[in-house]
Amino acid sequence: MEFAFEALASRFDRMLGRMHKVGDTQRGLIILDKSSYETSLQALALKFRTDGHRWGMLRNLAETPLFVDSAATRMIQYADLVAYALRRYYERGDATYFDIIKQKFDAQGGVVNGLVHQIAPDDQCNCHACT
Repeated sequence: MEFAFEALASRFDRMLGRMHKVGDTQRGLIILDKSSYETSLQALALKFRTDGHRWGMLRNLAETPLFVDSAATRMIQYADLVAYALRRYYERGDATYFDIIKQKFDAQGGVVNGLVHQIAPDDQCNCHACT
């Protein structure tokens, strides 16, 4: 969970940094479904802002991560739909829903920055994130 959050936060921060460089300055919010990880992820985000993470420092987030009950907001339910599409794609090889959203992940110069697929160093993969 911590590695996934670190990758998500750093990639989101880098996207906001690239936007800033072209004159579109914004601060981002990370909003997550309530979970038992709430306290540890908030502390981790604070550490990333003060001490940095393995790829640098968080500079473009407006707030520590916010946690909400998915029953209370559709925003988290949308995230659940994205997660479902990704799970079907990576675990079942079913791209039906992934194909609808795959062009929405942050990309620059043909490189997809907003999607990561962790594989063993010796493995090869032809998925959208790896190619």
